[in-house]
Amino acid sequence: MPSTWRQAVDDWRPLDVECLGLGSYLGVPRADALECTRARVTYWSVPMASAATLCRPLKVARLIAAARQCLATEPEA
Repeated sequence: MPSTWRQAVDDWRPLDVECLGLGSYLGVPRADALECTRARVTYWSVPMASAATLCRPLKVARLIAAARQCLATEPEA
């Protein structure tokens, strides 16, 4: 996470968003895992073009912002 994003990281903390830095590792599903085959197994909802393809951090930030907006406007049950 770039140091210039510190304010965003602070804003996301109450939403239980973890921002990983240098030296962090994140487990992900196998590149060919495209469907749920059994309970508690992770998979990709969209096939990847390559196992080494990563999205840009700004796109992740926009996804978090959109989800945050949805949660803020969703009526409580």
